[in-house]
Amino acid sequence: MGKAFCEHCREYVDVSLVTEKEVTEFEGMRYVYPVRYGVCQRCGGRATPDEVQAENQRSFLDAVRTENGIVSQRTIEAIPERYNIGKRPLSKVLGWGEQSYSRFIEGDIPSREYSKTISRIDRSPLAYLLILHTNTRALTDLAFRKSKEAAMRALTSTSSAAERAAAYILAKTGSSSPLGLQKELYYANGLCEAFLGRPLVSERCEAWTRGPVYPRLWETLELRSVREESMFGQEVAEAVGKTFSPEEREVLEAVISRIACYSPFALQDFTHREAPWREARTDVPDGEPSTNEISEESVRRFFHALKERYRMQKPADIGEYMQDMVKELQGSRIP
Repeated sequence: MGKAFCEHCREYVDVSLVTEKEVTEFEGMRYVYPVRYGVCQRCGGRATPDEVQAENQRSFLDAVRTENGIVSQRTIEAIPERYNIGKRPLSKVLGWGEQSYSRFIEGDIPSREYSKTISRIDRSPLAYLLILHTNTRALTDLAFRKSKEAAMRALTSTSSAAERAAAYILAKTGSSSPLGLQKELYYANGLCEAFLGRPLVSERCEAWTRGPVYPRLWETLELRSVREESMFGQEVAEAVGKTFSPEEREVLEAVISRIACYSPFALQDFTHREAPWREARTDVPDGEPSTNEISEESVRRFFHALKERYRMQKPADIGEYMQDMVKELQGSRIP
């Protein structure tokens, strides 16, 4: 409910608000976006409050931004509050000019590259934590702690299982390459299938040239830029660990102790010899790119069989299989 001036009744009246989709043609483009309008409680005509009309205009502008790869104004304004950080400090953390974020808040249009960064940290608290830890010197100790605490709250309450598992592994190992982390998540998912009868993460996994990859996580975190100085320690592991069941934490600990110790390229070679990746690439020539999905069923089947073959009693028993894979690889390289 609200109040607005009704042209028919010629006075301010009570109105109810209705939401619908609006379609607008602008400079040869068609934009679809949500709008609200008021309905006069007396005559049933349209009578929309001024502030709602302003919201509708903003909704249209956000649709134009989104269609053109520019982050919405709503998202820009939400980030400082979400991560409990001022506009100028946020600019410094992101490596931008000190007034950049303030200008975006005031309505300046960020470039597509800046928009990509803002969208990424909006989607991913882990992405923000990685950037924050890479640029700790940009803030005072107090500002850093306050922003980190806010990011950790967002990470534990809103992030996907894949992102939280990645955070746990990164925090416990101290570092991980993009390639290695993807394989570690893959093995964590497989061990959960074998021991718990369910996957750890529900995101799509694809059979890329270098092994299994979760593309959404790769894109969101821009894992190609993860470096050791970005890691953030035991407090993150403890906070994120509480979001998993004891059985899931046991799987993650097994991955950290028995799998993360191998190089990313060794893990890549291991997965290249395993059925889930090979089955997903049946129709793909060697070395060619692919986005074919590695099915949950193939992962479940493979890891259940592996558990039986090695008579695993607990997730950490995966270590014997990993050792055998090393021997197999070494044997295949002997001329």
